[in-house]
Amino acid sequence: SVHYSIPDYVRVSQDCKHLLSRIFVADPEKRITIEEIKTHPWFFKNLPEEYKEGQVVNEEDKQESSQIEEEIVAIVQEAKKPTAEGAALINGLLMGGSMDLDDSELDADIDDVEMSGDRSEER
Repeated sequence: SVHYSIPDYVRVSQDCKHLLSRIFVADPEKRITIEEIKTHPWFFKNLPEEYKEGQVVNEEDKQESSQIEEEIVAIVQEAKKPTAEGAALINGLLMGGSMDLDDSELDADIDDVEMSGDRSEER
């Protein structure tokens, strides 16, 4: 048999204790299965509806999820695009600069970046 104990200061419901007693069984043939756990009363307590198996997903939720996914992909694609500001910041950091740039310093650094990516002499 398996020996385990729950500390006195931990509050555990009767349903939870019952589930734990079925999980902590030495003989795998007698141990509760994943499918049985998913149907245990404790498993469903405070479980959001969307996580319960067999729930019907309505078309509105599917469409909203698809739109959100498309927005995320668009944001990631936009973030991957190189920008003059990014080049100036990276160039400045490579030249020993600080990451503490305000907008006016960033604009000045952009003006100093030549097409080759090298920093020109500062004015």
